Amino acid sequence: MYNASLAHLDRLPDHVRDDYLRISEWVLAELPARWSSRLFVNSFWLTLGTTGSAVRTERVDLIELYRGNGYPDEFWRWVMSAVRSRMAETGARCAAMIANNRMNAPLSGPLLGTLLGPAERNVSLYATHRDASLEFRDAFRIRRGPLRRLGFVPEVHQKLAEARRTWPDRTDSGRG
Repeated sequence: MYNASLAHLDRLPDHVRDDYLRISEWVLAELPARWSSRLFVNSFWLTLGTTGSAVRTERVDLIELYRGNGYPDEFWRWVMSAVRSRMAETGARCAAMIANNRMNAPLSGPLLGTLLGPAERNVSLYATHRDASLEFRDAFRIRRGPLRRLGFVPEVHQKLAEARRTWPDRTDSGRG
C-alpha cells in the first residue's frame, strides 16, 4: 500500500488531508518545546478526537509498546498496526505516533545515544485516519548542536509551507 506524505496530500479527501496537515503542523510548532533532553528525541502519541481540532498528546510508554507489539528491531513492521490500535482504543478520528530513527534498536533511549555517538537525525511521524486507507508517513530532519535545544532544520518548515501552498482551499476555521 502506498502512503501519503506532506508532498502527496493531494491524494486524500479534504477532511483527512486537513487532519494530517494539522498533526504535522503541531509536530513542527510544539514538539521541540516538549523534548526533555538534548540527547534523545522523546516519542509521543497524538490524537484528534471525534470533534474539535485540538491535538492531544501523551508520552509513549516504550516498554508497554514493545510488550504489546513485538521486538524493537521489528518496529518498522508493526508501527502502523500500533497506531491503528491506538486510534481504536481512544475512539479518535486520527491517531499518530512520533518516533526517532533509532526506534528499531534493541535499546532505545538516552543511554543508547550516549553509547553510540551521534544521536537521532530524524523524527518520523506515523499517522492513520478512520476515513482513509492511505496512511501518513513522513520524516522530519532535526538539527542539534552542543548548546542548542533540538529543533527542525529550515527545510522541514519549507516542506510544510509547500504542502500548505499546494492546498489553496484550506481554511483555518474550526481550529482549537
